[in-house]
Amino acid sequence: FGLSTGLIYPPCVYANSAELTELCSVAANYGGIFGVHMRNEGDGLFDSIDEVAKIGVDARIHVHVSHFKVSGSKNWGKAGKAIAKINAHRNDGVEFTIDQYPYIAGSTFLSSLLPISAHEGGTDRMLERLRDPSEREQIRGLITESRGLNWGWQNILVTSMNSEKNKPYEGLNLREVSERRGEDPVETLFNIIMEEENAVTMVSFNMSEEDVRIIMKSPFQMVCTDGIVLGKPHPRAYGSFPRVLGQYVKEGVIRLEDAIRKMTSLPAQTFGIRDRGLLKEGMFADVTIFDPDTIIDKGTYQDPIQFPEGIEYVLVNGSVTVENGVHTGKRAGKVLRHR
Repeated sequence: FGLSTGLIYPPCVYANSAELTELCSVAANYGGIFGVHMRNEGDGLFDSIDEVAKIGVDARIHVHVSHFKVSGSKNWGKAGKAIAKINAHRNDGVEFTIDQYPYIAGSTFLSSLLPISAHEGGTDRMLERLRDPSEREQIRGLITESRGLNWGWQNILVTSMNSEKNKPYEGLNLREVSERRGEDPVETLFNIIMEEENAVTMVSFNMSEEDVRIIMKSPFQMVCTDGIVLGKPHPRAYGSFPRVLGQYVKEGVIRLEDAIRKMTSLPAQTFGIRDRGLLKEGMFADVTIFDPDTIIDKGTYQDPIQFPEGIEYVLVNGSVTVENGVHTGKRAGKVLRHR
């Protein structure tokens, strides 16, 4: 469907705009889009919007920003200006869309809290640095510059770990984990990443509800989950779409018909999926039947693995896969490819 990259994560963080423009130019020749996690969602939010918009202009490609947000408490309240900036680029001819999950917490790998320099050379090299006392101390000195520590240790939940030793910490915040281990939070951060060989995820509370609502109202916004189903995952993996329908539609943030469009026809059209996204003769029958009065997400951050209420039937490619709220066992999906 195009080219995707995560400019906030190594190794993608090392790519500059010129390199990305060259790559996107190739994707554009095939009608592809540029799906991008922007370089910065906090202090550098506006510059990041401008960067991907310029790539869109120079490469003549549709820009789609993944899980758009305003991150960090000192940046809260900037959503209106950010949406206005995107609108300005759209008015200048840039095809620019975004997606969003409807929660104030994000989720990613715990190691994203380390400074970018700690990641250079890949995961194995990062783990070597954490094992080396002198390099470990250097990372500690840089830690205040890394992404997210202004959120506060109590706002970072550890959500997935593989080892039996650390499994009991799933669902606790980093301050709680450090107290149980008898370490300071930075030592706990280093040690858990090292002990789990970087296979550890987190949930971080870093957004404001008002910004979430402003972004959701944008006509070029779509709904996503950005879900990782490991350990105690972020509840968005099970609840994003019913949460929009059951909370934000009912509260009048967006209209029901607009919410449906953001979940169906708009993403299908954006990604060039021509035979899905509409209830129309000749289209593939991907249909969700729900009760607008009862639909709601049920998962919490402490107990996230819960299916939503209010969805009675689901059809995938014309086959009933959920009946009376219960999965039938049918797997009627297929891999979609760009045409």
